[in-house]
Order: sequence, then structure tokens, then C-alpha cells
Amino acid sequence: MKRIAIALTLVLAACSSGSTESDTSDAPILESTSPSATATPSSSVPDSGEATTTSSTVVTGDARFIIGDLAFGDAGFIEVGNLGPNAGDLTGHWLAVHPYYLELPATVLAPGKSLVISLAGDADPELVIPAAELIGPLRNASGEVALYSSGAFGDPSAIVDYVAWGSTNQVRYPVALAAALWPEDIAIVVDGSASGLTIVDRSDPGPQGWVPTIE
Repeated sequence: MKRIAIALTLVLAACSSGSTESDTSDAPILESTSPSATATPSSSVPDSGEATTTSSTVVTGDARFIIGDLAFGDAGFIEVGNLGPNAGDLTGHWLAVHPYYLELPATVLAPGKSLVISLAGDADPELVIPAAELIGPLRNASGEVALYSSGAFGDPSAIVDYVAWGSTNQVRYPVALAAALWPEDIAIVVDGSASGLTIVDRSDPGPQGWVPTIE
């Protein structure tokens, strides 16, 4: 297994104030947040020579971290979002895309916001989390993505969210099944025209939360 930790600290403190549009039927469920749009602790040294530290404080509570939209191919991506009512801390969370295991940056993610983990070789770190050398490309024939709250990948209590497409013959499928995050013998049906998966209703876990992305 390839376990890679990204030593990055991001604090995304800006919370969404809600849309002003009257018709939001076509609005995305999650709004991606640029890693550059962060508030990180800063330090200063007053004239007295005594160092003091100031930082932004974000109150976290009932967050619900999910796997969001996915894009297949060498330039694909994986979205991780927060559908809970409160901000939440992603510290210690992992993405499992067998045989790759990626620890997510320490991040306070506001409600309705998401991080985009890009698999493109030319990904802009000002806009996304580059992971081309850390996770292999997602293929539309078959695959899975699992989100964990820790590196205990065989523990059903540690798996937070899961998606499988093409086949249930996946490494993390039994763990998701034991955690009641995925039904037995069901995978999202995709074909060669699908460029990814788009979330539609993530009220409950399971394959009904995604549809194939057709462009």
C-alpha cells in the first residue's frame, strides 16, 4: 500500500452566506474553495522583542463530510465537501483509492464548501490540491473512492463515505457494506460516454446520490 501524507495546513474559515438567486435548481450542491482563500495563523514580533501569535478562530461542530463530484481520466479530480450545518475539521481524514491512500490537508471546511483534489499533472495549487503523483487516475470502466476519518482502512467505524461504479469487486466495498454506507451487489452503472460522477441528492448514503456525468 502506498500511504502518502500531505503536510499542508489550510484553514478555510469563510462560511457561505446563502445564494441571492431566486432559482437555484441548477446551482451546484457544493461550492469549491480555493486553497489560496485561507485564513492561517500569523505571528508578529512587537518592538519589545516578545513574540506573540494571533490566529483566526473557527467554531466547529456538526459537520458531515462527503465525497462530491468525480471526474475520470488523467486530468480528473475528486471533490470532498461538507454538507453538515457547521464547519468541520478534516484533520486526519484520508482518501482511499486502492492502491493509493492520501491524507487530506488539515482543513476547517465551512458548510457547503469543498476541496478539489486534482489528478491533473498541471494542476494549479492556487486553485486545487495537486495529487497527480499521489493518486492514480480514475477510470470510467470501474472504480471506487472511500473517505475515512482515520488511517484504519479496514475499520467500518472509520469509513465516512463511499462510492463504487462499474463493479462491486472493489477493495473497500466490504468495509462500506459493513458500515451501511453502500448496498449489497450494487454499483453505479457507467459507460464509455461518462466523464465522471455528479452528486444529486446526498441526503442518505448510497448509489442514488450520484449520476454519471455526460458531456
